[in-house]
Amino acid sequence: MSNTSARNHARCLFVVANGSRGTAYRKRSGESGYDSALDWDEPDARTKDADQGEDRPGRAFPSAGSGARSGMERDGLDDGPKEHAKRNLARRIAEDVSLALRQDAADSFVLIAPPPVAAAVLAHMPGDQRRGLAAEDHHDLTSLPTDALFRRLDDLRTAV
Repeated sequence: MSNTSARNHARCLFVVANGSRGTAYRKRSGESGYDSALDWDEPDARTKDADQGEDRPGRAFPSAGSGARSGMERDGLDDGPKEHAKRNLARRIAEDVSLALRQDAADSFVLIAPPPVAAAVLAHMPGDQRRGLAAEDHHDLTSLPTDALFRRLDDLRTAV
């Protein structure tokens, strides 16, 4: 998944995200470490649905012998406030990274996120901007201490 434009690592955004927060880092030129370029936070994605007033729908059928959890859930898409917040975060990340690529603030990006988050972010990226994806890593690194995170980013940077 290497891209020749990703070789200039100072022009590459390293997007580290999970379902409720994310940060885009840029490699410091001439010195070790990374600087935060973009930050996202969606606190509603971290709260319990019940705390946001969401409740499971009641049963519309007898529970014995039924394979479905509820007659109210038909399409498999969770439409609760928490899921709305997660989708909103993925959309915002995609928009901001796309804007950075379009405005020539970055040449490429590396997406480091759990698989569902990475898929949601990429689904919101315009097709021409998706070509800026230099690599993906499907891990949640958002809670790593800074020095450990920077070591992981260095490892990814050398692999790109």
